[in-house]
Amino acid sequence: MTTSVALCTYNGVEFLAQQLNSIINQTKPVDEIIICDDGSTDATCSLVRQYIKESSIRIRLFQNTVNVGYIFNFEQAISLCSGDVIFLSDQDDEWMPHKVETICRFFEENESKEFVFTNAELINAWGVKSFDKTLFQAVGWNTFTRKIFDNGCPYDVLCTSGRITGATVALRSSFLPYCLPFPKMRTPSVHDEMIGISALLHNKIARIDECLIKYRLHEKQTVGINILLKYAPELWGLTKKTILWHETVSKRDRNIGMELLQFTYKRFWIRKQSFSFFRFIFMYVRGEYKKYYPCPLSVFMRDITSIFVRLADFINQIPYMRVLDTRYIY
Repeated sequence: MTTSVALCTYNGVEFLAQQLNSIINQTKPVDEIIICDDGSTDATCSLVRQYIKESSIRIRLFQNTVNVGYIFNFEQAISLCSGDVIFLSDQDDEWMPHKVETICRFFEENESKEFVFTNAELINAWGVKSFDKTLFQAVGWNTFTRKIFDNGCPYDVLCTSGRITGATVALRSSFLPYCLPFPKMRTPSVHDEMIGISALLHNKIARIDECLIKYRLHEKQTVGINILLKYAPELWGLTKKTILWHETVSKRDRNIGMELLQFTYKRFWIRKQSFSFFRFIFMYVRGEYKKYYPCPLSVFMRDITSIFVRLADFINQIPYMRVLDTRYIY
């Protein structure tokens, strides 16, 4: 099982050496590191060339003549990889020494899975673990969401949120035809989301709860936990385009649960609409839940509960809304 690393850079000299060292010093060495630079103006490329001269691992550098953005830079890096397993890598994190070994063992023991994501420690700009949560806890991977995911409702957990972090992802090269090329959509529909939903559609997705990287939070991040929260409302506007793209790349195999994906999005859309309580009841009576879920009543009750949770959140915000209105009036 050969391994490749798809690493994208852009003005990343500040943290790149720590990341490259962590990749090179794995207990199971990788076979190649593909680095695609998106027009850096600092010393990033000079640093990479130094590693190319000194490292025993094959490192290849590709420099874009124009800035294409991180999504399509990752598409390019992934496409240039030749390994059986491809690890996605950001320029500013650090890998645990046993990451490659652990994930390769997982793929060997789980032949039906072709996409895996993992947990991570959260570190600050100085590389110090200074947060009381792991990455999974920060993005909402708790006991409740794990139960939903493991009990046959992974769409509910992944389709409308950013719970997959690309810096932790590894996939088999055999899965690339099902997720490339990426659609030309504006952010925040990012590469890890799109590949993850493709893996979900084909039941090829898995997670490892172990922290296998140190995920760095700092001011210069292009995408991070705060970005996902900032753009959360815009995710709703991208769902239709995402569905259309997955219908296109998956048209060779129509038995992949596309209707379930569409129904999942439909449920989430209804939560934002008026009379959602009655809409959910109508869908349940009409048998739509029974068509898609082995335990339709539990999913239906979860949707109903979400309405009251949203209502309670709104009521709790009313005092703050009044303060805000008063401030503007006077």
